[in-house]
Amino acid sequence: MNLVNTFKLGQRYMQLCPKDKELIYSFPELKIINYIKTAKKYLPPIIIGLLVWQYYLPAQLAVTVITILFSISLPLQGIFWLGKRAHSPLPLNLVDCYNRIELKLIERKILVKNKNTADKLTFEAFMKLINLSKIHLGSYFGEDDNTSLNS
Repeated sequence: MNLVNTFKLGQRYMQLCPKDKELIYSFPELKIINYIKTAKKYLPPIIIGLLVWQYYLPAQLAVTVITILFSISLPLQGIFWLGKRAHSPLPLNLVDCYNRIELKLIERKILVKNKNTADKLTFEAFMKLINLSKIHLGSYFGEDDNTSLNS
């Protein structure tokens, strides 16, 4: 996978991830997405401030350029990490969760049983399934409110 495809996958994965606060402790990519959005919001004034600092104060040009390049690279690093994360395989504990959610969606006839199970389960596929379960089951992991209270 080349660099451009990784960035495109990262941007697509950023749009795909749910924005709810319930999942922010389970998935670090949701925090990264919040950091990227915050950086996009506050980065232009910071860069303008650095340029004004360079103009009015006797700062070295190299320090200002390196600081600006570093601050610009932070959101790009986050998007690149999201692209790598989207394509990485699920750990075993999430594979079990993926299978349970998929079975609940198959039972409700929302999904069709896939006979080609040789596909590698990735975080992108898991986020798609989580979004589908939120729409059709009412919760991210397909848990009933009655069963979660009795446990």
